[in-house]
Amino acid sequence: ENADHLLAPRSLSPPDQNPLPRQRHGMLFRSALFYASLACLLALAATLDKKVVHVPGFPESPLFSHAVISGGTIYVAGTVGVNMTSVRDGRPTLCAGGIKAETACAFAMIGEVLKAAGPGTTLDNILDCTVFVGDLARDYAPLNEAYTKIFPKDPPARAAFGAKGLALNAAAEFKCVAAL
Repeated sequence: ENADHLLAPRSLSPPDQNPLPRQRHGMLFRSALFYASLACLLALAATLDKKVVHVPGFPESPLFSHAVISGGTIYVAGTVGVNMTSVRDGRPTLCAGGIKAETACAFAMIGEVLKAAGPGTTLDNILDCTVFVGDLARDYAPLNEAYTKIFPKDPPARAAFGAKGLALNAAAEFKCVAAL
């Protein structure tokens, strides 16, 4: 059988040779419109369930929240290892001792953020961690030593990147995603 009519543009095909009847064209369009509308509504719903997490005793910032919860997921802001009780020029100071100490302090703070996000939420709820390291060549091995003490078993997924100019000249900054 000759199938040339299937290759011709639909708008030029005579109605009797069109492989899909007119009513099916309309039904397919309505289905596509329905699913596109549903996707938009789901995206809107995700923004409507946004909850900002404030940690008592942590300084507030007009630039970012400590964390945001949406859809059962906690998005923790980038965190550097600072000592919240040691303040100089109105800002907390970095934990002394290099990247190992800063890593321990940063995750202590992240633990506080997770606790404020929901009862029973701990570092074990972290699913993914992005690490920004000021001097990757020098600090990668000591970072991993400190990190494996924090996550001795079943660590979260992780990516580490070299980054210049971290806040307060920190050795590392950690950004996490956790399950509520």
